[in-house]
Amino acid sequence: MKKFLCVLILLPVLLFSTVNMDVAKAVDWTNVTWNVMGDSLTDPNNTLATKKYYDYIQEDMHIKKVNNYGISGSTVSNNSNPMSERYINMDNGADLITVFTGFNDFSRNVPLGNSYDTTNNTYYGALDVLLKGLVQKFPNKKIGLISMYAFSQYPVNNQLGIPDYAYVNAEIDVCNRYKVKHLNLYEMDSMNLATDGSKYRAFQNHLNNQGHEHLATIIESFIKSM
Repeated sequence: MKKFLCVLILLPVLLFSTVNMDVAKAVDWTNVTWNVMGDSLTDPNNTLATKKYYDYIQEDMHIKKVNNYGISGSTVSNNSNPMSERYINMDNGADLITVFTGFNDFSRNVPLGNSYDTTNNTYYGALDVLLKGLVQKFPNKKIGLISMYAFSQYPVNNQLGIPDYAYVNAEIDVCNRYKVKHLNLYEMDSMNLATDGSKYRAFQNHLNNQGHEHLATIIESFIKSM
């Protein structure tokens, strides 16, 4: 009987704790400012789609403001308009930060480097600079890195003989190091432009409107889980 009474006493406490936890996770997206960084898939000047993934997400989630830092051809490394340097100029007041990248570092034959690199002349090193910088610049904010999806524009190995998935693996490694959330599109069949996702292709590895809308559903779920 005593054990039964203890359970009855504890049950309301447990239920109250669960309710509090759910409330704590709730986000008023209408007050959220979102910094999106990336390459041509994020660049607002890319005309291969008239509506991008972040447009669909902002519309659906009623996000207050989106600051766009997408530049076509941009790399994480120091090769072209480096994201590992550009992040410094992002709006400090953002509540949510996502970086969608990987295509150009692979296709421009940026050296992969290794997990000990800390300068942005290799991919590993550039990721370290970027993610370390983001965590310091945006403490206690939602930060996520989105990996490239599979595509057919290039051979599986670049001119350095490095396979595309090695760049994705580097992202996973460095995200784990800095406890940054990671979305691996490379492993998703529906986003593979060489197979299931071919209906989403506009040109080469770029998406059409339907592709951006599909991508938006994936990234939106990712954002809500952060």
